[in-house]
Amino acid sequence: MSRNIRRGIFFNLDNTLADGAGALRSAFDRFAALCGAVPSDDVFAEVSGLSVPMAIAVLKRRWSLPHGLDEMQRRYAPLIDAAFLDIAPAPGATATLETAFRNGWSVGIVTATTGARSRAWLARTKLAAFVDIVVGGDEVVLGKPEPEPYRIVLARSGCARELSIAVEDSPLGARSALAAGIRTYGVAPDSAASA
Repeated sequence: MSRNIRRGIFFNLDNTLADGAGALRSAFDRFAALCGAVPSDDVFAEVSGLSVPMAIAVLKRRWSLPHGLDEMQRRYAPLIDAAFLDIAPAPGATATLETAFRNGWSVGIVTATTGARSRAWLARTKLAAFVDIVVGGDEVVLGKPEPEPYRIVLARSGCARELSIAVEDSPLGARSALAAGIRTYGVAPDSAASA
């Protein structure tokens, strides 16, 4: 079957294709310790899905930290990089991407994670062969929940919004895709599905 570049399926990365909640929480806890702050589930939930610069701004305010934003980012980014070395694909991610790719969809990743970090993870997990385009959080001015990330993936891929779908795990991501006019599906963690 020929691939139809006008039909796109766009996935969030963290906690959608990448099973990273545990590793990212560990990085968050280590960062809190470096800053002399006490990590909590509420604060972790607040920064989950945000780009590192946005998360740093939230943490600086929430924890009343005296450190500069650049210094905090220099501390946090390597922890996130290290976490991504331990993150495996979510169950079914490989089969889903391969099937979409082989059935003519233009496959994209739209994520708050940096483009370089996302591409490195895709290469390490051997999923890069099934992905046409990555829009990282460092490649946008206004990240999720704003529509810019999804507008960019539509423009770069040449896909028609009415023929495309988005797959997201968070309200922020879903709002971003919906605001860009893309039909959107939400996925829940296995623990929520089994509860």
